[in-house]
Amino acid sequence: MTLDLRKEIVDPMEEFDFTSLPDQRPLQPLSLGQALPQVMGLLKAHWRRLAELALLPILISFGLAGAFTLIGLGGPASFFILGVDLFLSVWFSVAVYRYWFIAAPSRRQDYIPAWRARELRFFVRGLGLFFMISGVVVLCLMAFGGFAGTPNGMPALGPGLVVGILAGLVVAVGFSFVLPAAALGTGYSFLRAVQEAKGILLPFCGLLLVTILPVDLGLSLVNFLLLSLEQGVGLSIPGIVFAAVANYVSLSVAATVLSVVFARRTGWPLRVERNAT
Repeated sequence: MTLDLRKEIVDPMEEFDFTSLPDQRPLQPLSLGQALPQVMGLLKAHWRRLAELALLPILISFGLAGAFTLIGLGGPASFFILGVDLFLSVWFSVAVYRYWFIAAPSRRQDYIPAWRARELRFFVRGLGLFFMISGVVVLCLMAFGGFAGTPNGMPALGPGLVVGILAGLVVAVGFSFVLPAAALGTGYSFLRAVQEAKGILLPFCGLLLVTILPVDLGLSLVNFLLLSLEQGVGLSIPGIVFAAVANYVSLSVAATVLSVVFARRTGWPLRVERNAT
């Protein structure tokens, strides 16, 4: 039996109030063998719709980066591009979560990046999660001497760094439910996130290792090859295009993985599955 949280949402623009849920609700186990095929199937079946959502952000990112590269602007211009990319990435991530759970884009303005309350809420939650992960990693490096390893001052691959990475991964997984919840509605706290994610950390981490990690490593490898091409022959446009596309490929995979885990854990069926029944 599933808990259809969307039953109170009558308009795609409305948001769910998570405070209306009981403090304790039935939670489902997470099976890696079931979640992985679901993620792959969703991406295969819906990649065109995700590409449509990403098209305008990709064009904006490529246009800015390409223009600033061609005219030789750097320094403050780089920070401006990073700010625009962050703005677009937050909007796209929220749009993907709502695509899976709430409704498919149906109006022209649904494809135009804009920040509303949910995008700001998502950004604040993401920023809080980033600082939590960074704080745990730094504390582990300080406690286990990870700062002291190499002559150039970079952390050494020793106990401190390994423990820090593992601890950061646990924090990221344990509190990650705040991200889809922030995109879908209000009233979902960090405390509720860890309460609902505990007990599935191992299969959750396993799913990340076989989905997001290979994708990001593959994208990084291609980006490295294109960077080598740029340094060798001075051709920068392919690298700029790929970087713009790769960011939204990575975000699509990450949001889809987290949506599947959140749906399976909480019993909230994804929109495409709900419409199919």
